[in-house]
Amino acid sequence: MLWKVLRMVIGLLCGYLFVISLSAIIPFHSEEVLSEFILNPVEFLAGAVALVFGMYAIGGLIRDGGVAVISAYQGNKNLVPDIILAITCLGSFFLLSPLGAWQTAVFFVFCLLYGMMSFSSPEDTNES
Repeated sequence: MLWKVLRMVIGLLCGYLFVISLSAIIPFHSEEVLSEFILNPVEFLAGAVALVFGMYAIGGLIRDGGVAVISAYQGNKNLVPDIILAITCLGSFFLLSPLGAWQTAVFFVFCLLYGMMSFSSPEDTNES
């Protein structure tokens, strides 16, 4: 459980770094975005790396929460902390939204997509 809380903190920190690294592109024009990426490649690379690590951390927690919901629906009641952590993880996007709404939306969509792509039902994990 401590590892999952640490993953949530790492995901929140990576989301913060992603939002901050792309916050310089407020007027969203394709020419300005391209020139910003060309002139500041280190900042863009840092944002991309933060996106990947944050997507892995938070997407995994969303996946674990989805598996816990399905298991709880089938009668397994000992996975309530996973469900609470997934809801808290989704609530953490509200902490990032004042910093940059569209950056947070992009981060949220990528995390959600990764969590859904890596999702497997509890029956699939029992099969070898």
